[in-house]
Amino acid sequence: MLQQTTVRTVENKIQEIINIFPNFNSFENKKLEQLLNVWSGLGYYKRAVNLFKAVTIINDKFNGVLPDNSNALISLPGVGKYTSSAILAIGHNQKAFPIDVNVKRLVERISGAEFKDKEIENILSLACKKKISYRSFAESMMDFSSIICKKIKPDCYKCRFSNFCKSAFKKFENNKNTKKIIKKIDFYILNSPLHICFIKKPKFQFYKNFIHLPSNLDEEFTSNIKLKKKEKIKSFKFVITNNLFQVNVYKLNQKKLKIANTVWIEKIKTKELALPTLFKKILN
Repeated sequence: MLQQTTVRTVENKIQEIINIFPNFNSFENKKLEQLLNVWSGLGYYKRAVNLFKAVTIINDKFNGVLPDNSNALISLPGVGKYTSSAILAIGHNQKAFPIDVNVKRLVERISGAEFKDKEIENILSLACKKKISYRSFAESMMDFSSIICKKIKPDCYKCRFSNFCKSAFKKFENNKNTKKIIKKIDFYILNSPLHICFIKKPKFQFYKNFIHLPSNLDEEFTSNIKLKKKEKIKSFKFVITNNLFQVNVYKLNQKKLKIANTVWIEKIKTKELALPTLFKKILN
């Protein structure tokens, strides 16, 4: 969950998710849509899809037990070198060193040299010749590098390595100026008396695992409706990754049409749907 998502965001969702999915076995009679529904708000929904696939494999192939070796872990969907190392160190207390950008920055600043991830693993392995709590070591490296040795304005006065750190008390500025790509998109709420129309395979590709509200990108769909009668009901800005969308929402009172690639869902049931935050904001 923490991949490309802040701790605070995950903290606000983790208990809700654990209540519904407390262990691997709890996934067995659940559908992906149920996980996507509770995942809503965390973004990067491919992680939820990979989690669901990985748990299915863990239940079927590993008898519901999380593997404790790197090869088995990396074979799971969504698990790479970093995640497998974190699971081994933190989950199984085995000798493994998860190297993220923060840990890499800490080691490189102290030494004043640049290293590849594998080289940093070797350095940490040499530093841990005696048996230690690898769980505590991994967690302390993560916390220290993100809280003390911050990317900008590191707290060198609190750093226990400042006496010999090659980068102590230097100024670090954020030179990365990432501009958002500004885009405009129109979404349409097609109302019949009791239903709302959704598209199964939309052209808006950010949420591939969800049904979508139709948009102006769905030209084949919009060619079948009378857009001249649309009524604008809201407008707002919404960020997805490095894209800033100017979202315009239009309502059309429309009888149920039989259009390919669409599904009409009862209005009272839309709140039960697994929908991304964007569509929840549009419908609320």
